[in-house]
Amino acid sequence: MRALATPALYPAVLALFEGASRGRILDVPAGHGAFAQALLARGYDDIHYLDINAAAFAMKDPRVSFRQHNVMDPLPFPDNHFDHVFSIEGLEHFVNPWSFVSELCRVLKPGGRLVITTPNTFSVDARLKYLLSGYFPRFRPLMLTPDKVMDQDVDDAHISPVYFWQLNYFLLTSGVRIERVTADARLYKPRWAARMVEALVARMIRNNIRRRGFPDPGITSDDVLFGDCLIVSGQKRA
Repeated sequence: MRALATPALYPAVLALFEGASRGRILDVPAGHGAFAQALLARGYDDIHYLDINAAAFAMKDPRVSFRQHNVMDPLPFPDNHFDHVFSIEGLEHFVNPWSFVSELCRVLKPGGRLVITTPNTFSVDARLKYLLSGYFPRFRPLMLTPDKVMDQDVDDAHISPVYFWQLNYFLLTSGVRIERVTADARLYKPRWAARMVEALVARMIRNNIRRRGFPDPGITSDDVLFGDCLIVSGQKRA
């Protein structure tokens, strides 16, 4: 079963989830079901999926429930329904990711855990690309070929780069406090000169945040400053 995410992402998410109690799980959007396969292999057996593209979901297992649904509409579940909620590489595809985030938090039980991943706009590479060229990694087609992006299916189009502090704000307004920020894989430039430049910029970022006393929930770690996909884990207020 083909995973739509990068190869390092699912293992990184599952490592963060290691030791979590069993319970009812929501993962949305669904993709092809590769993450469900990984959850089943670890003993989780009450997994629910939503996606607008029913034809793409290939997982057939009685422990996995799939429902076709446009997740830009309210999620078809009651409040406080799931013990764990995942959204892996979903936010960047949506016109209004914040209403979606609010819905993820709404259906999460108090004390439950939420894990969200999205392309990392806080990395040194992303900051330099935006500074010099005005785009974030994985969003270059939005700048160069927007007409082609418009013609793609929603699950193929990256249209909403996520700013970390905005994500933090919308999670807080929905009762979820971020506990950990990390990434799936560190990407270093192959040329030594480019690596030196990125290391210098990373040092400047760290020094600036420390000198100004800005909050740092993990955003100056090597994982975030050099990571490919951002992984944010939080817990809903009990």
